[in-house]
Amino acid sequence: AEKGLAEAGEPMRCARECDFATFDFLPMRTDLADRGGKLEGYLYPDTYFVVVDEFQVKFFLERLLGTFRQRVVNDMASDIKASEHSLHEIVTMASLIEEETRTDAERPVVSGILWKRFDAEMGLGVDAAVRYIIDKPTAAITQADLNTDSPYNLRKFRGLPPGPIANPSLSSIEAALKPKETEYWYYLHGTDGQIHYAVTNDEHNQNRARYLR
Repeated sequence: AEKGLAEAGEPMRCARECDFATFDFLPMRTDLADRGGKLEGYLYPDTYFVVVDEFQVKFFLERLLGTFRQRVVNDMASDIKASEHSLHEIVTMASLIEEETRTDAERPVVSGILWKRFDAEMGLGVDAAVRYIIDKPTAAITQADLNTDSPYNLRKFRGLPPGPIANPSLSSIEAALKPKETEYWYYLHGTDGQIHYAVTNDEHNQNRARYLR
């Protein structure tokens, strides 16, 4: 909008309302968050060059979807099949990893922790999903926020949320496909700027007391 390419809000409106039926990898679920619709998670993040006078929102979104199809659906087809998870599960998990990590080195480790909790049918406890559904990207999470009655609230509901909470980078998708196996079950980012892992809940609580000051 600032560059004069489209009216403010038009890309989001089109993402929710335009017809993208030709992209058959998009989810058919009806319980996805309204704010992102079917396209959330599938708009491939990259640098795209456009011709200003020819710019059309729908065509541009189709370019992002087309890049996702090539870079992920096609190029990673064998890895997706080997994972024994659906494409939607992989993209959803990758979006959690994207929001929960700060470096590429962290991504496979956090992926391993989240998949391990998923397989054990434990709550994933990813607060970024709560932030997504209540549209609260930065302010402190309150107890009322954590009581939000939504399947995107991963403190109340087990398993993955209905859909992605971000458009994950390629490195997050790769991490979701190839998690690193460790002894850890917990992690947090401390005020010291570092990530701290723990094997037990007691160790995790000690990390919370030590590094979340």
